[in-house]
Amino acid sequence: MTSLTPFAKFLTAIIFALSLAACGDHSSHTTETGAQIIAGDLTISSSWARAVDAPAKTSAVYMEIRNDGTTPDTLLSVRSGAAEVSEIHQSLEQDGVAMMRRVRQLEIPAGGDVSLKPGSYHVMLINVSGDIVPDTIVPVTLTFANAGEVVVEAVAKKGNGGNKQHH
Repeated sequence: MTSLTPFAKFLTAIIFALSLAACGDHSSHTTETGAQIIAGDLTISSSWARAVDAPAKTSAVYMEIRNDGTTPDTLLSVRSGAAEVSEIHQSLEQDGVAMMRRVRQLEIPAGGDVSLKPGSYHVMLINVSGDIVPDTIVPVTLTFANAGEVVVEAVAKKGNGGNKQHH
């Protein structure tokens, strides 16, 4: 049996490493800070979280989600280490009464977008684990049917983050 020259061993190692990289997981498990994130056909941007002080036990996270694909995608679940419970919610008005309801899934239409904003859809953080101080990062993991898991790092802001509507 012939042994490989040092160059052949090096070349074999490079080819092996490139092969492993090519076989890796290509789903987008992406992390950005309040910036634009591209995960599959989705673009997530303008993420921010409502800053809260104790004894407040709830907060919310907002963002824009755009689907540039030809098929819809669905936001299946949300989670955050900043709270015991994280849910997709929708604020609405019914018979003149403002209310909020949990939404099990949120479809992002093909070629369309969904705004998670005060007074509309949002990620509800329940039993927050401490203060959410302005300018700190609130990580939230979004799980989509097609795009997979995407970690969004929302920057905490006071009030409505410049938006005039309420949560």
